[in-house]
Amino acid sequence: MNFGKLGNIETADEYLNIAFRQAKAHAAEAMKKITGSSFQRLQRKELDSINVVHTALVKHFTTILVSFPSIPDLDPFYRELIRCVVDVAQVRQSLGGVNWAVHRIQEIFHEYHQKLKSSADENALLRHKRAYYGRISSVVKRLKTDFVFLNEARRQMKELPSFKTSVPTIVIAGLPNVGKSTLLKALTGSAPAIADYPFTTKSMMLGYRTVDGKKWQVIDTPGLLDRPLAKRNSIEKQAALALKHLATVVVFVMDPTEACGYPLSEQKNLLKEVAKSLEVPVIIALNKADVATEAQLHAATERSQHVIPISAKKEENIKELSDLIAKNIPEVKAKS
Repeated sequence: MNFGKLGNIETADEYLNIAFRQAKAHAAEAMKKITGSSFQRLQRKELDSINVVHTALVKHFTTILVSFPSIPDLDPFYRELIRCVVDVAQVRQSLGGVNWAVHRIQEIFHEYHQKLKSSADENALLRHKRAYYGRISSVVKRLKTDFVFLNEARRQMKELPSFKTSVPTIVIAGLPNVGKSTLLKALTGSAPAIADYPFTTKSMMLGYRTVDGKKWQVIDTPGLLDRPLAKRNSIEKQAALALKHLATVVVFVMDPTEACGYPLSEQKNLLKEVAKSLEVPVIIALNKADVATEAQLHAATERSQHVIPISAKKEENIKELSDLIAKNIPEVKAKS
């Protein structure tokens, strides 16, 4: 999913200025071509002007409505993720206001088009013109706060990660300094793409690996799955839970040497939390196996399944890890 196409949303005053400027420019050009009496020319000019205003505003507001995604129709991962950064109920309410404005602008246009068309003299014509502009301005200005909110929501949504929800996704988890980013690079064969997202204070990393002609998406989510649940803020917790809709397999990286600064017991506690929250196959990658002692490796593997010793730095056993991941990926990945 890519929210990059969400265009900028202007202020209420700017939308009015745009529409009025277009109407004025059009009227000036149209007057050169309109024939008839002075009153007929003025009447035609004002009819054209309100049509330009009506058309411009409806076009801009309809663009807002169609550019915002239908949140209930999104992939579950993005539905959950959007809730981390915007007030979904307010988005729905503000878009409802824009939709209401489209209908009111159309109603007012039809009403005043008829009044201008049936005006008997110039005074009546100008009176109806002023009333039209006043009512249109009132409708648009009622959306002042909605436009501000929607533009901020658009900005936040554009910063969401562009993950593929239709390919197997390998989520790398583990405490800081255990070698997750090094493993991501070893698995994908290149430097990962790094980007900042509004739901975490740290940069997320993304890469791809092709196995037997099938592409995998490999992500490291620092700030989300690198510390106990109790130490995450509410938005980080929600974003971490959103990963349950994206993850196909979790590779949990452990440092049996404890050189990362975290004791093995703390690493195992985080492993339990991650396994419980994501509910997908979990493979334990014992990193730094080239320098770990037999006792350290044994302590880390005790009563555990799907464990494989690796050295991400030296890229040892990466092929074996890849094979184990492949065995745990369902034949058909249940993603919408």
